[in-house]
Parts: sequence; structure tokens; C-alpha cells
Amino acid sequence: MGAPSDIKIRKKQMKYIEKLNVSIRNSRSVLCAGLDPVPEHFPPEITNQYPSEGDQTITFCRRIIEQSKTGVAAYKINLAYFEALGSEAYDVLDDVLDAIPSGKIIIADAKRSDVSHTAARYKIAFFDRFGFDAITLSPFMGMETMVPFLQDEDHAVYALTLTSNPGAGDFMTRPFEGAPTLSMHVAGLLRELDRHHPGSAGMVIGATQSDLYGPVLKAYPKAPLLIPGIGAQGGSVAELQKHLAEHQGIPLINVSRSLSDYDPTSNDPWDVQIALHTGRLNKALQTISDRYLPDSSSFVNPSG
Repeated sequence: MGAPSDIKIRKKQMKYIEKLNVSIRNSRSVLCAGLDPVPEHFPPEITNQYPSEGDQTITFCRRIIEQSKTGVAAYKINLAYFEALGSEAYDVLDDVLDAIPSGKIIIADAKRSDVSHTAARYKIAFFDRFGFDAITLSPFMGMETMVPFLQDEDHAVYALTLTSNPGAGDFMTRPFEGAPTLSMHVAGLLRELDRHHPGSAGMVIGATQSDLYGPVLKAYPKAPLLIPGIGAQGGSVAELQKHLAEHQGIPLINVSRSLSDYDPTSNDPWDVQIALHTGRLNKALQTISDRYLPDSSSFVNPSG
């Protein structure tokens, strides 16, 4: 692992929506692999071989990338699990980023929110320094906190709009400013934000909220979507397919635990399990993925 000063500044050359389209077409999938390196879930073959938690994290993530790269369009990196490593966190992150093929969408799952001048520094860190294509942000300090991230057409923001956690009901599903839910109000604000900035303003919509996210999608019908909640959290693929049928924006469906968890009762090595999980998930999502492939006539590209 290199010193922090050795971290590369990665450059982008393609509009975000264009890169997203290309990655989906190349992988023939809208699947996004979540990299959540929880030490307690590392298989014994990693923990027994590497005494350092940093090296375990690198190996865990690299093996997921290697076994899933032909079948996923994107990787979402949960920064909390890297930051928990302390002083080596960003060296470990940089090593993991180097393992991701250049054509894939890379999302920083940061969920940050701060005043504009601080947000501008976050933008430099994650977009200019580390080379992420997109970032998850909280919109609840106001839309201006996301503006620094939307200054370049090759980047995107996925704002927390209707999340899959139980606490979403504390705020997001309640009426606000004449809208039936705060989520619908946020969706409308994001739609306007996207109209006035070169970057892509998208939404995080939890697949477990199938009884609520239909109206949110209608409030911003061209939104790029990042959709967690399928797999271990129990979100319905059939419900998601139904709601996406009329949506014009491009979805990425994120799965973390259901793709990477190690089953000690299986006869297959962990690496093989990852590949099998990727194939199984893609089969379940195939009808959704097919809509965004070149031979589909049912999708209108929102970028033009």
C-alpha cells in the first residue's frame, strides 16, 4: 500500500449517463455490487491468511470484484467500513479502487451533507482525488449542499430520497409542503436541480418501500436510480419491475450481502460462491436489465 501522497488523481472523459449506459450494455446487467467489507463476515481463508484487517479488506473486496466483474455494471463502496480502519483507510480504499475495471461505474456510498464550501472539499476528495463517478448524499441540509458535486457532466449524485431502513418513516414518508410525502417533495427538488446543472441528480429509492415509491418515481420520471433492498433485505423484484416499466431514468440495483456472504455449509469455495450469487441475481433481474440493452425498444435514454 502506498503512502497517502501516492494516491492517484483519476480523470474522467465520458458523460455520466453515457458511461452508465455503456457499462450496463457491456455487462448486460443493471446489477450494482455493494462492497461492504464487514470483518465478521470475512471467510476463514482470508482471516487465516492475512493478520492485518487492512489486508483482509483489500483481499475480500478484490475477490468480489474479480468474481463479479463480468456480471455487474457498477460497484458501490461503503466508506464507513474503510474509515473504520483508521489511518490506513484511504490507502486500502485506493488499492480496492485500482482493482475495479475502468469501464465500471464506481459509487462512493458516503451519505455526506454539509455547507457548500465543505461540500466542495468533499467533491475534490471523492471525484477529483479518488475518481468516483457518483456519490450518495443526504439532501436534508438543502439542495445547495449538492450543487458542488453537480458541476461536471461526468459525475452524479444519488440523494437519499426514500430509503429502505425502518426509520425512513420518521421523516421521508410524512406529508411535507403540500406533497403527500417528504420523499415526493425531495424528488421534485432534485428534478429541478438536475435541469440546471451539468451533473446528474439521481435518487436512492429502497426496494422495500414498494407501496410508496411509485408516486416518488412519478415526481421525477427521468431520475437515475440507485436501488438497495433487493436480496437480504427482502425487496420484491416483481414489484420493482412493475414500477420501473414507466420510469425513463436508468436504475442500478444494489446488492451487497446476498452477493458476497460466505456460506460455510456449501461445498463450493467462497470465490465460486460469489460467481454463483452474481449469476443467480442476474437471472432474477434479467427482465429489468433487458429493458436497458441495445436491442430493447422500450427505453428512452433521458440524456437525449
